[in-house]
Amino acid sequence: MAKQPGIVVGIDLGSRFIKVAEVRAGRPPVVTNIGIAPTPEGAVDSTGVVDKAAVAATLKKLLAETGVGTKQAAFALAGQNSVVVRILEVPRMNAVELKQHMDWEIGRNIPFADTRVQSAYEVVRRPGANPSADNMEVVLAVAQQDAVDGLVDIADKLGLEPYAIDVEPLALARSLLLTQPDLQSQNVAVVNLGAEATSIDIYSQGYLSFPRILPTGGNMLTRAIAERLMISEADAEQLKAQLAEVLIDQIPQATSPFGVPGMPTGGFYTPGLGSETTIAPEPSPFMTPGSFTAPEPDIPPSPFATPSEPEPADAPTAEPEPALPVQSPTDPRKTEVFLAIYPLLEELVSEIRRSIEYFRSRNPDADVQMIVLCGGGAIMPNLDQFIAQAVGIPAVVGNPFKGVQLQVKRHGPEYVAANAHLMAVAVGMGLHASF
Repeated sequence: MAKQPGIVVGIDLGSRFIKVAEVRAGRPPVVTNIGIAPTPEGAVDSTGVVDKAAVAATLKKLLAETGVGTKQAAFALAGQNSVVVRILEVPRMNAVELKQHMDWEIGRNIPFADTRVQSAYEVVRRPGANPSADNMEVVLAVAQQDAVDGLVDIADKLGLEPYAIDVEPLALARSLLLTQPDLQSQNVAVVNLGAEATSIDIYSQGYLSFPRILPTGGNMLTRAIAERLMISEADAEQLKAQLAEVLIDQIPQATSPFGVPGMPTGGFYTPGLGSETTIAPEPSPFMTPGSFTAPEPDIPPSPFATPSEPEPADAPTAEPEPALPVQSPTDPRKTEVFLAIYPLLEELVSEIRRSIEYFRSRNPDADVQMIVLCGGGAIMPNLDQFIAQAVGIPAVVGNPFKGVQLQVKRHGPEYVAANAHLMAVAVGMGLHASF
């Protein structure tokens, strides 16, 4: 058996940002370096790494700038359309029988046109589970061979040793749950809000129970803003980063079948196969929501949506229409941005609720106790409050640095805190040798 490395750099190749986190194994683990760099335009998309040379050049520069010294690298598989993760319930069987059965399951679950894949599976041994039960759970991951080869090629270009290539749900469990005993002992839904995709992963006492990917992300919010304000997507992205906020006092008060104000009644069909890191374990009535990316700092004010002329003082006050949001003295541009993205936020809440309801249907004696947000969209102001109120479950922004020691050499505590929401996958990959 190969010796576990003492220090690993976790690498997360996102479509908007490339993130790295160097972690030294220990109790507790120690994060020694982190770094973030913009992904070259078009170099990573829903299929994975498109431009290996551009990604390798950016990653090489980032590793040098952050002072990463280890050659042992753990890569997160990039591209929601290049990897599938499922939790399967199968009859209890021995290792030989399980191998034969999983070969059949892998063939049945390949959603890719190219059937050349890499796969891995592992029996889930949950605390307190009945060892003599008729059935058992197995987590299965299937990735396109080209996606795996692309990461190996990037590692070779940089002189890195690809110690591990893993899937995002397991990385999120390590950084947000397994290092934090208060969350490890609960049932937690982790919502990872990215530019191209949103994942909803539900964990029971630190073990993955329900993985799901929604192939929509923050870029969809950008398009919604561009369409409403009739501006370019580049300008809409700037406006979103500067002004996107959940305006709690302006949420339309429409009653949904769930009895929660402002909740949607429908959505769009989510394909059952083909995702970045997760899909529903079996066909279900789930729908596709929108997601979003984080506000970016230091973006100059936008000239769009100038305030309208005030009404004369003696003008009569009109009765508000019940379907419209309550107006408040908010920057008109911020209101316009909110009204553009609100339908997508409704869809997001609806999908979180549907996922939790599905988990409850499969686990009648369990319930989700916490929602943890991470990824670019996690720090949108008031988003956690909006989700908590709408779903009825506390929601927080996850902190992958909470359960580790920080000895980051090149960046101060302000940089670490400001970027914690982006680092969950990279830190989780760096923790690969610790768990």
